[in-house]
Amino acid sequence: MQKNFDKALETHIGRMKNNVYIEKRRNILNTWRDFVRREKNAVNVIGAIARRTLRIEVFQRIRMVARERFLDKNAERICTNFYNMFKHANLKKAFSRWRENSFHYCVADKGRAEVDLKNTIKRHENEVANIIK
Repeated sequence: MQKNFDKALETHIGRMKNNVYIEKRRNILNTWRDFVRREKNAVNVIGAIARRTLRIEVFQRIRMVARERFLDKNAERICTNFYNMFKHANLKKAFSRWRENSFHYCVADKGRAEVDLKNTIKRHENEVANIIK
């Protein structure tokens, strides 16, 4: 009896080492372990995909915000440049107009001064002529 038990045990150990035979309970546990391992891997893969998708979406939103900010700043810069160009053009026109008006005023003032001088000279000549008579 002992001899048969030893032989059966030896056969069992040999089959276990060579993966020829697996008893029912061990097979159930191995199957459960493989199932749990596959489920765990599936959850990890789904989590990795979700994290990757989330990361891609976050970077897309960051890029979108950066693009909007660039477009806003660019539009603001263009408007500011246009305003400054318009303002400087108006100032140049106003200054040119002021210069022309000042020039015409000075020329007219000089003309009035010359006419006053001629009238004064004539009046003095008339007074001198009246005094001499």
